[in-house]
Amino acid sequence: MTVANTENAASADDEDSAPLEELASDSTGSGLEAEPQVDSGDIRAPFDPKLIDVTTNQRTVDSLVARLKHGELDLSPDFQRRANLWNDKRKSGLIESMLLRIPIPSLYVSEDKDGNYQVVDGLQRMCAIAHFVEVSSLNKALGSKLDPLRLADDMQSLNELKSKPFLELPRPLQRRIMETELTLHVIRAGTPTNVKFNIFSRINQGGLPLNAQEIRNAIYPGKWREHVRRMAASQAFRSATEGKIKGERLEDHELVLRFAALFSLPPGEKRGSDENLDDFLNRFVEERSAGWDDRRWQALECAFERAMQAAPRVFGRIAFRKYSGQDHARSPINRGLFEAESVAVAQRPESEIARLVLASHQVAEAFARRFADENDRDFASALLYATGKGSASNKRLEVIHSIFDEVLRA
Repeated sequence: MTVANTENAASADDEDSAPLEELASDSTGSGLEAEPQVDSGDIRAPFDPKLIDVTTNQRTVDSLVARLKHGELDLSPDFQRRANLWNDKRKSGLIESMLLRIPIPSLYVSEDKDGNYQVVDGLQRMCAIAHFVEVSSLNKALGSKLDPLRLADDMQSLNELKSKPFLELPRPLQRRIMETELTLHVIRAGTPTNVKFNIFSRINQGGLPLNAQEIRNAIYPGKWREHVRRMAASQAFRSATEGKIKGERLEDHELVLRFAALFSLPPGEKRGSDENLDDFLNRFVEERSAGWDDRRWQALECAFERAMQAAPRVFGRIAFRKYSGQDHARSPINRGLFEAESVAVAQRPESEIARLVLASHQVAEAFARRFADENDRDFASALLYATGKGSASNKRLEVIHSIFDEVLRA
């Protein structure tokens, strides 16, 4: 993950250094503190190789555009934040390569039971092609209002075609584009979702690989996507996070999902100590929330909104951020603290929240003592290393509740 503030990079032994902030695609801060990736994206769970069903086919641009036109090639609402990120010059460069008969990298799609495709890797290439040859279908798929793409004025070759849209190209060149064959890796419909998740984790290694939440949104159907998207778009969430989470790659969806999965555990139940974050979230969307009705989701959304309203009042300006005292530079939002603080607040009655709000300064002081405690580094470690593990998540929630209890007893 690309990070900013490299001149202030925090070492493993210096939690008080300015933490790194992840970068969005425009090289500005994403609003989230960079997390160690040692426990992310690993392929751990073995599965029967016979369950892997991936075929490789050649498909012409014409056939894929026809699928897009008829709604059979999904550029997916769950990927809209990543769709059409390329600028016109980069799109034009891809079209120029096709005109020069330079091979285009493979695309990966997931097939549903009706044989429709959902693009999960190669989305920018597909958007660029559609923008040039079938902009109306692209606009319909993305809800956008793009004008037809024109080739750039400064192409490396084929300068005689500069500024031309598809319809102004000579017919032989139009045909060359439409008959270009793309290599398509199709993950077949019968492949179990957990196997799909592992396949995508393995194949998305180059370019801009899909992150875990993007893969999750692609392959796990259900109401959860609609409800998580709504919570991430809520004014309460935007206000609590000060509008700093850009969510370009569904980072905001993952924050909401982490709250939902942890808050919905039965009373007294904890995560397994060695449980990986991806396994925990995948199990929630595929199994635990699968049978929820609208009333259950509404109750969760109400709890989330309440947490988003209360957490900034309880923790003040350090809400969801690491803090070791007044000299600590204000950090970006930490995923683990967002999860722990929002869940802990949601689990407390209104009477206690009101008292904690009045004692917000004491909450911050107690947090600083626990985070900087040299005799007990477990809490700091839970925010620094293997942060997705169940043991780290349990520790964070335990400490936040103990801070609340300490302040309430004072």
